[in-house]
Amino acid sequence: MENWPEVALQHLADALFIADRSHKVAWLNRNAEELFGTTLEEARGKPLAEVTGIEQLSSLLDDHFEREDHLEPLAEKAEAAIKPSGRRYYFKVTVSRLQAPGGFDGALVQLTDITRFHEMEKFKDDYISIISHEFRTPLTSIVLGVEMLRSGLLGELNPRGREIFDAIGEDCHRLTKLVDNLLELSRIESGTIYIQAEPVDAADLVREAVRPLRLQAEKKGIALVTDIPATLPPVAADFNKAVWVLTNLIGNALRYTEPGGTITVQVRRGMRRLYFSVRDTGCGIPGEYRDRIFEKFIQVRDPEKRRGGAGLGLAIAKEIVTAHGGEIWVESEVGKGSTFTFTFPIFRREGTLG
Repeated sequence: MENWPEVALQHLADALFIADRSHKVAWLNRNAEELFGTTLEEARGKPLAEVTGIEQLSSLLDDHFEREDHLEPLAEKAEAAIKPSGRRYYFKVTVSRLQAPGGFDGALVQLTDITRFHEMEKFKDDYISIISHEFRTPLTSIVLGVEMLRSGLLGELNPRGREIFDAIGEDCHRLTKLVDNLLELSRIESGTIYIQAEPVDAADLVREAVRPLRLQAEKKGIALVTDIPATLPPVAADFNKAVWVLTNLIGNALRYTEPGGTITVQVRRGMRRLYFSVRDTGCGIPGEYRDRIFEKFIQVRDPEKRRGGAGLGLAIAKEIVTAHGGEIWVESEVGKGSTFTFTFPIFRREGTLG
């Protein structure tokens, strides 16, 4: 049968849409019709975001078509209240390039229902948040006690005792940072973190992120280079949180780049976005970690045995970027380095994002 491919698409459990470059619906499968309460005749020619109620799809399609040099499928999470029931669904959205005979140039948009998994994830995140809060009080007491002993308030320590308490102090610092990161991630994922988007100059953002790390780069013998065009529009971003993301990426690059290497922080303009990249000449990321690098508690095994964090920095960075309406990804080759790129929407005068 010549129409087997369409029959198969019609019976997929996921909702499928085909949209052109102007985001207009050209086709949808049966599951999409049932889920969103529409038909192909009603939806054809309408904006995909209007048909689904998922505004995020507009910026995702723009990002996809803008990335002409690496148009592999994009994947992102989205949520929507489906009419007329009003039930809230959570989807994994996958956008793939679709070029068909006859000159059609568009995208296949796949919406996978992950509502049940989202609810399970929320339960786990709530549990982690409670545990983190419970850790904080006794940990604060331990830190204060260690500092009192190290400072000699309760008597002088011999050299060996001071060495032991220095080690305890370092471990307490790492635990405190872990608890803080867990709480920060919990706030972001629960939607209680506030993103105060305002016009931010990209050059100022990069300078603020690079400034505290220049000395560390010099001591390690690594060139820290910035590549920023003279004229760029401002982005709509929360300055402090945006600096945190960039600082985290540069700090990771410093950890995994050998003396004599180079780290380049670059900014480029897209149609509706600015692209911020941190490129290093370090050890690179093995393939088995590349697709999971932004997940919580994922740590890349380092052949040089450098001590990393708890595997939360990139997860937090992804949540912050996503909260801004942006996207973050990595390109890497073992032995040749990595490039982390994220986007922020260009600030528009009426105050909207993207």
